[in-house]
Amino acid sequence: MPPVDCKSRRGTKISVILLGSALCFVMMAYFVFGDSNDEQGLRNLRMISILFRHGARNPTEFYPNDPHVAHDWQAGPGALTQKGSLQAYNLGKNMRMRYYRLLPSNSIYTQQQIHVLSSAAERCVMSAQSVLAGFMPPLENNNVLPIPWQPVAINTLARSDDILLAQKKPCLKYDTILQKLYKNPPKDLQRLNEENKELYKLLTKNTGKNISTVLDVEMLYNTLKTEEEANLVLPDWTENIYPESMKPLAERSYTLFTETNLMKRIKGGAFLTDIVKKMQNKRRKNLNPDRKIFLYAGHDVTMVNIMNSLNILDQTANLPDYAAALAFELHHSKSFSDDDFEVKLVYYYNSEDKFPKELTIPNCDAPCSLTQFANSLNALLLDNYDETCENPTPDCKA
Repeated sequence: MPPVDCKSRRGTKISVILLGSALCFVMMAYFVFGDSNDEQGLRNLRMISILFRHGARNPTEFYPNDPHVAHDWQAGPGALTQKGSLQAYNLGKNMRMRYYRLLPSNSIYTQQQIHVLSSAAERCVMSAQSVLAGFMPPLENNNVLPIPWQPVAINTLARSDDILLAQKKPCLKYDTILQKLYKNPPKDLQRLNEENKELYKLLTKNTGKNISTVLDVEMLYNTLKTEEEANLVLPDWTENIYPESMKPLAERSYTLFTETNLMKRIKGGAFLTDIVKKMQNKRRKNLNPDRKIFLYAGHDVTMVNIMNSLNILDQTANLPDYAAALAFELHHSKSFSDDDFEVKLVYYYNSEDKFPKELTIPNCDAPCSLTQFANSLNALLLDNYDETCENPTPDCKA
């Protein structure tokens, strides 16, 4: 019998102990810090309404001196890129981690349980398709297709009638207010314009386009950003200007769209009214169909309009990333004696964000009841868009 190497056995034993300790530490960290998507509270979740931005896209416009106009922009201006499709797919997978309990047990889509609404822009529709591919893939035993995917209906709104997502329905009163704000900016914007006079001149000289407002800077910023994301070399004049000097101006441009309370009602209130009504109907048990999942595919400006109206931009992002998402959660709760429900807001910063940030809801206690949430939004809720906008009444003569 060969001699026993005690040192070797002792070393092996120590290695096993260390490895076991490391595994235990990892598991403890996972349960304590990791899978917040599996907390006890989510077992009481009854309904979700999630607004998300589309994935990465091509530029929607170019400036006169743009060196990348002739670049091979596959699928054309504004189109969803392959990277953008993957971002949306990953967002869907991350959402599935948190909300799998609300999905049908057989994982098969039906319009009775899920409703998906998208801006009519193709990049939003395609992003919605990609999100659903990650969010609710079919089970292997009931998949009739040779790929792990199932068709899910994506509903769209005509841009001329859309007050929720693209928000392109005409509003004469809103347009009048916005134009006045460009001509006579708020004091902080006046100061911002004054401080950036030289920047405006520099951008005008190098782009060949008149750059004189934060809106002009925002549109140029977005073009440069999409070109940079396509791994194209930006012109030398952008050095030390993009993104540092331009980003604050672009952010201010977005918030100007919901500058006043009336503007917030028009650009944020329509969507929030839709959300609140669905939640209230769910609580009253008269939501028909009795769906659990509502998904909305929109744009960065959609998200900023709604988040600024909610006064939560300081907790999220002034310029939402691709595939960012804002989720409105409705929970059954024993905290309220009148069987009220609890509302939670959580934010996914991007498609890599597996564990979203729970937000503090302004003007609402914690936990925030549905009744108090609705009351806190009362000034924003919108019953009649055309009336609020003072749009002309259609001529109904026979």
